[in-house]
Amino acid sequence: MSIFFNADEIFQMGLQIEVNGKEFYEAIAKKSSEASVQQFFYDLSKWELEHIRFFTRLKEALPDSAKRGNSFDPGQELLTYLQATADSHVFLKNQNVNELASRCQTVMDAFDLAISFEKDSVVFYIMMKKVTPEEFGGEEIDRLIDEEIGHIAMLHQKKKDWEKR
Repeated sequence: MSIFFNADEIFQMGLQIEVNGKEFYEAIAKKSSEASVQQFFYDLSKWELEHIRFFTRLKEALPDSAKRGNSFDPGQELLTYLQATADSHVFLKNQNVNELASRCQTVMDAFDLAISFEKDSVVFYIMMKKVTPEEFGGEEIDRLIDEEIGHIAMLHQKKKDWEKR
């Protein structure tokens, strides 16, 4: 079976990841009784809002030709991997982010799920870059990947700080 993506669909998946991430971070912030944890997750939510704007801007700038089915990969290996990555992304396979947030019984659970989300995003965006022509935002996707890696580092540090309490 052939898998056909186009840049518009790929950016839509990225947009959905960020929307779900924003909602998850807001749900965790609301759920937390610790002011510093609330603020941290609200800050993460704001960063996800910037990523939502990023994908919206990329989608709006696409020419019509990028919105039709394109095969970027004759053997379909990259596109198949991109689909597998999207299918396993914590926030694409679990669309009900409030339910996901409710499963976090502790702050540590929230940190672990957030780190998993950010790692899934890095992998997805790396694959996205491989199948997205440079003129449709490749360099900008690199910056997004770097930001997501920064989020992982911040989450990891905040988790370590919390463990010391």
